[in-house]
Amino acid sequence: MRRWLARWRAALRIARRDAWRSKGRTVLVVLLMMLPVAAGTFVVGVLRSSTPTTATTISWEMGDTAQARLALPCAAEVRTPTKQDASGMGACGAGGADLGELTESELAAAVPSGDGVSPAAEAYLDLRTDQALIDGAQVLETDTSAVPGLLGEVTGHAVPAAGQVVLRSGVAERLQVGVGDSVELMLGEEPEAVQVVGIGTSTSRTAALLGPGTLPDGGAQPVWFVTGDAPVTWADVVQLNAIGLVVISRAVLNDPPPPAEVYGGMFGGIAGDGGRLAGTLLAVGGLVLLEIILLIGPAFAVGAKRSARSLALVASAGGEPADLRRIVLAGGVVAGLVAAVLGMLVGTAASLIVYAVLVDSQTPAANLVIPLWEPVAIGAIALVLGVAAAWFPARSASRADVVTVLAGRRGEQPARHRVAWIGLGLGALGVVLSIVAAVTSQPVLLAGGVIVLELGLVMAAGALVALAGRLAPRFGVAGRFALRDAHRHRSRTAPAVAAVLAAVAAATAGMIWITSHAQVQEQVWKPVAADGTGLLSLDEWGASAEALDEQYQQATEVISAAYPEAVIAPVQNLTRTDETAGPNPVAMPDPETECPDPALMGPDAADERCRVIPTISSGYNWAYSLVDDGTLVGSLGLAGADEAARALADGQVLTNDPDSIWPDGNVHVAFRGNGPEPVTEEIVVPAHLVDWSSFQFNLVLSLAAAEEVVAANEEWIATQPDIDAVEARLHVAPIGAAITGVDLTQADVDELNRHLSDVEPNVRIAVEGQMNQQNSGTTILIVMGLALFVALAATGLSVGLAVADSRADLATLAAVGASPRMRRRVTAAQAGVIAGIGTVTGVVTGLLLGYVLGLWQGTDANFGSMWQTVVPWLPIAVLFIALPLLASGAGWLFTRSRLPVRRRMAS
Repeated sequence: MRRWLARWRAALRIARRDAWRSKGRTVLVVLLMMLPVAAGTFVVGVLRSSTPTTATTISWEMGDTAQARLALPCAAEVRTPTKQDASGMGACGAGGADLGELTESELAAAVPSGDGVSPAAEAYLDLRTDQALIDGAQVLETDTSAVPGLLGEVTGHAVPAAGQVVLRSGVAERLQVGVGDSVELMLGEEPEAVQVVGIGTSTSRTAALLGPGTLPDGGAQPVWFVTGDAPVTWADVVQLNAIGLVVISRAVLNDPPPPAEVYGGMFGGIAGDGGRLAGTLLAVGGLVLLEIILLIGPAFAVGAKRSARSLALVASAGGEPADLRRIVLAGGVVAGLVAAVLGMLVGTAASLIVYAVLVDSQTPAANLVIPLWEPVAIGAIALVLGVAAAWFPARSASRADVVTVLAGRRGEQPARHRVAWIGLGLGALGVVLSIVAAVTSQPVLLAGGVIVLELGLVMAAGALVALAGRLAPRFGVAGRFALRDAHRHRSRTAPAVAAVLAAVAAATAGMIWITSHAQVQEQVWKPVAADGTGLLSLDEWGASAEALDEQYQQATEVISAAYPEAVIAPVQNLTRTDETAGPNPVAMPDPETECPDPALMGPDAADERCRVIPTISSGYNWAYSLVDDGTLVGSLGLAGADEAARALADGQVLTNDPDSIWPDGNVHVAFRGNGPEPVTEEIVVPAHLVDWSSFQFNLVLSLAAAEEVVAANEEWIATQPDIDAVEARLHVAPIGAAITGVDLTQADVDELNRHLSDVEPNVRIAVEGQMNQQNSGTTILIVMGLALFVALAATGLSVGLAVADSRADLATLAAVGASPRMRRRVTAAQAGVIAGIGTVTGVVTGLLLGYVLGLWQGTDANFGSMWQTVVPWLPIAVLFIALPLLASGAGWLFTRSRLPVRRRMAS
């Protein structure tokens, strides 16, 4: 053992000296290995700080001393026995008999002996000041003397009385208030002013703590805090579940029960999506580590080549092959240790900077967590990477012929054909595994299949180089030299080709996934206007047409006063005072496109008319049956808005449903009640089809069409003696507006909503696009940039070694009359060969991986039916052409033309 340690000590000393002598190469290798460690440490630090710890969750939910927090599940009005997981997530509608109203004695009997119960109430209210309004903030009314610490450290008075409030710091900043100021709670139609007596430092979802007696009776959901010294155990939680309550317990969170005893597993049993994410992360992480090994492998090969004479001297002095391997491997160990330490320090510092930036923002991180064991484990990866990357150069160095090296001649190990065949076999196996994993939704199998595929291609890279070498006779001197040199020295060329291949394949597959995912997001998000458009909605519930007109005038005056440059287009609708007093006008589907039997409808229906594929959608909307003369539609900024505006001005109607347009080119509008048959005569109107996905545009009536619909409604009212004709009468009235010409920030929206609430409590403005910030073009450019950087780095390392190896040959060419530019041309050709082979095979592999990822995403429960694999041909073509050109150009620019003739030792 002592002898083994002594040999490693000597090897490490040699490696340290070699690293210090070759500072440039050492810095490059350390940086390449440091990046994944720094990135991993940073991500872990940000995630751990963003995710509330158990202590933070307890502080948010129970403060400093409470033992548990009790509530009715899902704000249920009927109390029935329930079930929950260990984190306090309860099952809605778990079943069972109605337990009636919860009594104090029943609750006291269910909590541990010696504990008390402090009642509280939770509500979602609008908070406003003279400067801003926050919609739907979560507030809690409780006696904070019994439950201290719910909002952390409090500046001011921590125990509010009736009519007083303690605000979370982010909320206070958004409302622009401090201790001693007033905040209005929107309790019904009339606001109630409360005084701010304290500001807490917590990052919880609770925006404000109100003193007891502030909220009116019946205006909030009941909550109870268990106070005392006795912990609420899992047995107590089960007992409280039996009386219809869900529980967040301090003791259970600190010491969870076995998963077998918990409803839904330990914490709700995250299934498909978590596994899908894990599979994706495993595949991506494996590819990143493989790419780094391929990148730094040639760097160690360069070091081994340059140290070949020193290693040969060690061997001639009695060193064994194991000693030579140990010396080269020690270089990987030294670089790996340095990279691990630096990576952990850089990643931790970056996560601390992010926390410091977010701590005073409106969305601060949950808590500051500096992970310890995770960065150490990630740092160990750098050590493994260093040893793995140095293994093959060490193996080659130990097998080098000592006499040949000391004589100054070059020796190259003959290629083994079975390696290429094994690589091709592994590649085929990886494809099969990936496809099977994608179809069967097996995340671990997908990661394994992708990594096996890439490993197979790496092993086959030497065969690709040899195959390209057969084309050498078809090129000029520089190309022929480069191809033959690459073929002769496959030990340094193949890793670089494999690195370029992996980088281009990952970039191609990534761009395919990004483009396809962006298309899915576009399908999910149903915009009613271009991003940045202000969307005003009025308080139309139970309002007459006259009241809506008055609301619109006052609301637009508020907006115009704040933003005189704003362009306001009214949103008009066919409105009843009582929306339930009559049926709605709809576009009747063409009978030829309607499913003959609703029982046949489903995703796998044989009849296309009955095929219904479930989808997910989200977006803003005003109401059905919009009425427009083209003014609104023309201001929305959607594709084809000008043509649609002209169609409305000509008396046509708009629809985004092709099945609503009959063969005669018209839409048949009628009133339909609860059944499928219309209750009025059909109104036939010329139609204009728009490609706008929001159901807001299922039917947009022109003014002329709206008049016909109003007349048809009057005829229907005449046939209904039991309804109130005044409430059932239709009117064309404003229900909102579209605002363009201004850029509204969140602060602007808060301020406008404050002033709009003076018009009516529920008049609000929002901004289109706040949930649709997908910028796939920028992401694709970033992916392309990373791929180019990685591929050029790999090419540069290999070309640097090639230049060193071929210096004697180039000197000989210069001696026999080759022009000074020949060296530039040869270097450019060497770079082009590596980048060209890697790019061609990488694009093909990336297209295959993109197809596999498409199959994988197609099995997703949420978006699978909407997923379509889209290939961004233009960015891929740019990558395909630009990478070899950039590599060749860099080789040309950064190579000196002239080289002095060197003496070659005799063979």
